[in-house]
Amino acid sequence: MPYLMLVSIGPVQEFIASARRSRDLWFGSWLLSELSRAAAVSILEHTKPAQLIFPAVDSLMDLNNGELNVANKLIAVIEQSPKEVGKAIEDAVCAKLMKIKDGAYSKLDHALFDVATATTQVADLLEFFWVALPLGDYRATRMQLESLLAARKATREFNPVTWGKAVPKSSLDGQRESVIPESAFESLSEQVLRRRYGIRKGERLCGVGLLKRHGNRGAGDRFFSTSHVAALPLIQRLTNPQAIGTYINELRGLDVAEADLGNVPRPSGQWGHYDGHLLFEERLPEFFEAQDRAGLAQARRSLKHFLDAVADGKRPEPYYALLLADGDRMGATIDHQPTLEAHRALSQHLVAFASQVRMIVETRHQGSLVYAGGDDVLAFVPLHTVLSCANELAQQFYQQLSGYTDENGHTPTLSVGVAVSHHLEPLSDALELARSAEKRAKRDRNSLSVVVSKRGGGDRTVSGVWGTMDKRVDTLIDLHRLDAVPDSAAYELRDLAQRLNQAVLQPMLRAETVRILKRKRPVHGQVAITDETLETLGEMIDAQRVTISQLADELIVARVFADAADLANLPPPSTRGA
Repeated sequence: MPYLMLVSIGPVQEFIASARRSRDLWFGSWLLSELSRAAAVSILEHTKPAQLIFPAVDSLMDLNNGELNVANKLIAVIEQSPKEVGKAIEDAVCAKLMKIKDGAYSKLDHALFDVATATTQVADLLEFFWVALPLGDYRATRMQLESLLAARKATREFNPVTWGKAVPKSSLDGQRESVIPESAFESLSEQVLRRRYGIRKGERLCGVGLLKRHGNRGAGDRFFSTSHVAALPLIQRLTNPQAIGTYINELRGLDVAEADLGNVPRPSGQWGHYDGHLLFEERLPEFFEAQDRAGLAQARRSLKHFLDAVADGKRPEPYYALLLADGDRMGATIDHQPTLEAHRALSQHLVAFASQVRMIVETRHQGSLVYAGGDDVLAFVPLHTVLSCANELAQQFYQQLSGYTDENGHTPTLSVGVAVSHHLEPLSDALELARSAEKRAKRDRNSLSVVVSKRGGGDRTVSGVWGTMDKRVDTLIDLHRLDAVPDSAAYELRDLAQRLNQAVLQPMLRAETVRILKRKRPVHGQVAITDETLETLGEMIDAQRVTISQLADELIVARVFADAADLANLPPPSTRGA
């Protein structure tokens, strides 16, 4: 008798979110994908004949494609006993987890941490659920399975913790005890801690944290640091290989370790495979012992001389973008598929979309992809390309899913949240910002939401449906790059909107806005704002019904991306409208 089986592997959000470095975030996403891949392989290997519906792959060869991210929720048709199949899948997933754990811990001296406790913590990590029903009407059976799975997940099991100790908790999430002895932090220097454990002086890691920090996925085991992503606009303008080589050799001469020089996965122009963190003065102290003040001072002088010579004295902007995307109406669209074949065809289109994401993010927009599975995307992208990247992802998603609708005739779309964060802020904070931006975008559907979080200031959020707000921000970026609008105008408009009631006094606000803009003088105070620029901004207020506070926020946000575009030496915009 055929059964429809639904498998869920976790934990998901809290596991991925507990990250202090980009590598922690990447590895958490990759690990869940690998465990899900092991489950899918087990279904195909041990439950013949079996058919995977999601992910929609036909063979083990397809599953073993390392570029394929497998979502943590699988749907399959099986013929054997669901209990036997469920046990086989769980065993395969547990074995995969232990194999990855063994590979990670093999890099560490077992005398330097509590291996037994660490192993128990990793084993306790896994959440595995499955439900199955005889396959009758496909749509009705699948929807019943979804209800059963939700009920099973809500049935919590609370087993006693066997590894609790009176030691500090992990710095990643505060859930588990550290397995690194406190004596190590008292006796070892910052550099030795980094070399032995991959941690900083004040950082504690549990067994799961060590797994994230040291887990290896082979050829793909390298990832952009947040500092590297932030430095990419400046790196794009570095075109002197001799000067780059001189700077790197000076750092080598100061005994900066080769691992600290970096070995990023893809070369960035003439800068090559070096990590962009070498371009930030605030990162240099990490590469020297505390007592080596002379070496650090020389490194700072070398960096200043290098940037003055090859970057016209410009410095890297310390901000990067974290992009999080999710499909709209996907649940309703899946529910609308009447047959197994229709659902599987939809899944194949999602696989096709996911297969394009890496090229869009990494090849076309210089980013670093964390995860692309189904309708979910998570990536680090530099500021000068992130808006274009988000737009291309949304267009590609719509093209792939244009043949499908929900019961109301709505085609799935992609909503994207972008968080602009400081490269030294905790990654968990950046991820929380990206999630809030994505949630805001999904509220309107088919939308982009951008939140800019700058040190020393409040967060700025701009949102809108694709084709509206993003187009306005593109226009405002061009105006900033042409020096057609002074920065002070945005803050005066913001103050105006806070003092007056937008709804009641729209005509007055419009007139006051024009008055403020007319007396502002861009081009470093040399000329007045042109009539064309005033017309462009006025059209945003009138025809597009943009509030004054919206326009002010969009001007402020656009300045961030305009600065990145200038730093990257992107071609200047047309002068039309300026």
